[in-house]
Amino acid sequence: MRARVIWTSIAAVAVCALAWGWSIGGEAVPARPADQTIAVDSAWYAALPLDAEAATAAYLARIPAEMRARGEAVSDTRMWVFWLRVLTVVAATALLCATAFAAQLRQSAGPRLPRRWTLDVVVALQYFAAMLALGLPIEVYARFVRPHRFGFSDQPFVGWLSDYMIGWGVTTAFYLVAVLLIYRVFRWRPGQWVAWAMVVYVALRVLFALLSPDVIEPLTNNFKPLADGPQRTQIVALARANGIDELSVVTGDASRQSRLLNAHVSGFAGTTRISVDDNTLRTTSDPMLRAVVAHEIGHFVLKHTAAAIVTDSLVMAAGFILIALCLRILLRRFGDRWQIRGIADIAALPVFWGLLLLWMHVSTPLTYAFSRVAEHQADLFALGASRAPHGLAEFMIHDADTTRLQPTAFEYALFYTHPSARERVATAMRWREETARLNEQ
Repeated sequence: MRARVIWTSIAAVAVCALAWGWSIGGEAVPARPADQTIAVDSAWYAALPLDAEAATAAYLARIPAEMRARGEAVSDTRMWVFWLRVLTVVAATALLCATAFAAQLRQSAGPRLPRRWTLDVVVALQYFAAMLALGLPIEVYARFVRPHRFGFSDQPFVGWLSDYMIGWGVTTAFYLVAVLLIYRVFRWRPGQWVAWAMVVYVALRVLFALLSPDVIEPLTNNFKPLADGPQRTQIVALARANGIDELSVVTGDASRQSRLLNAHVSGFAGTTRISVDDNTLRTTSDPMLRAVVAHEIGHFVLKHTAAAIVTDSLVMAAGFILIALCLRILLRRFGDRWQIRGIADIAALPVFWGLLLLWMHVSTPLTYAFSRVAEHQADLFALGASRAPHGLAEFMIHDADTTRLQPTAFEYALFYTHPSARERVATAMRWREETARLNEQ
């Protein structure tokens, strides 16, 4: 009976979140022009000071007050989202532990499932479904309400929900494999589980990177090879100029999900490809396109995907060590109250996974610090490869309403996977200044 009450409460949370999203989806989305920056002509570029600081200030002065205000508002809501996500993890974990949720699932399903691994799957799948439902209100707000209220997306709620559930299904499939393998290690080598969990993490992280371009990403977007024309010609020339004879370059229909500009590199080893969103192809100038594609080529040439796997693994290793310590303390003190028989009991999953999710939030500043280093390296590579500092600067101010131009140190650590727009414009203008000096010598 208690399990039924818990499930009813969880379902009620999900229904409220879905109703909220559906109602917001019926609202009109504010207009967002393709280019809101102050337009300039060739004379403006010719008169731009060579001094990097002065040139950076001139670029930033082209960002209207309305764009700046929207960026400030977006950043304010981002802080709320972070803390609400942390609170959701803590509250959901406390609820599921206090009600012995997983222990009840184990007890009710156990007699009907002769194999232990099938019981692990059944309990884990229900646990992940419960966490999905309990986290749905904040995710609807963060991923659907905010983009619509700020004019960054006009995707219908049904379409958003479909994409979100597909993403959840993919990650949950990886999570289930991780749970099966890690719980097997719990029972096989309980004193060495941290080392073996790292092996599982690295293997699944590499597999996810390998499958992303051809299997995972096409589940939510349609990709096709870039059509022959001037844009493809300059992209291919950029790749060949940097020693890449064979590189898959595709375009995706991201415009159905977002009005923002983006491009990304995905894959690992032989599956690597560059994806340029249709928004970017449609609205950017040739220098902007060269700069952004050269940035992605930089990630490829500098092997940043492999580097990210290494740094993410190091961060996760530290997390597993801390989780092991916390698990030992929590199970010793509350294990009987939560009806958990030990670390190898699948009923301990809410404790283990809750600590894992909490670590992922706590370690965000460290993970993002590594990411910003890679992104800065890719910017420097792009400037040298494309020789288009104005292209990079223009690209940065184009979406200046998506974030704060001058973030606080706390915001910078928590939310910035890339250097700030101000920093990236300054990097482009510094490259322009120093290159001009080199050419004078």
